[in-house]
Amino acid sequence: MQPIAFCNRCRGMKVGWNRRYIKHCLICREWLSKSFKTSVLTGLLSSFVFAFPVSTGVAPAVPVLDAAARHAANAAAVEQMLNQHGVDKDRVPRLVRAIMASSDRHGVDPRLVASIVIVESNANPFAVSEAESVGLMQIHLGTWGKIADKENINLFKVEDNVDFGVRILHDYIEDTDMWEGVARYRGKTEAPESQKTALEYVQKVQRIYGFAPKV
Repeated sequence: MQPIAFCNRCRGMKVGWNRRYIKHCLICREWLSKSFKTSVLTGLLSSFVFAFPVSTGVAPAVPVLDAAARHAANAAAVEQMLNQHGVDKDRVPRLVRAIMASSDRHGVDPRLVASIVIVESNANPFAVSEAESVGLMQIHLGTWGKIADKENINLFKVEDNVDFGVRILHDYIEDTDMWEGVARYRGKTEAPESQKTALEYVQKVQRIYGFAPKV
């Protein structure tokens, strides 16, 4: 049987966690310590807060793509770019793998690499220019040929050419910024004609990349 308490002010009441008894304890009982009053009030307030949560008005955080999802999205974008520019469909899967592997290794945007491959050689691994530049990323033999020989890099092999080109591009970007790095990859010098040619080259890459310069 539940015990009954009596108070001249509150009259009879059941002892326990009920409204009348708690009110009696908070107001009437002189022996109740301040700390106990505080704990009772805190408990009641906490129960009220959890029972009626207040909206903060903050929208839930948008999940961030993990590394695997970002890689898959970039690979799909590179494949789409190559297909849109008429690259041999049988060659596309290998090109995508090479571009993604080298871009991940050297920390360069794979879409930028794909754009340069398209501008430089239209993704032809056997392309040779009159200026003695070869392969997918048109590695200039006069500048980089000795290093390629020393490191046993086959500039007509898809993976070797892309990786060497991305390595060179990465260093130019690290020294300057993305688009200035692209201009230097083209061979920009202080000569006015070289700067004009480099600017035109950058604009070609930007169009394929989908970059919209500020007006």
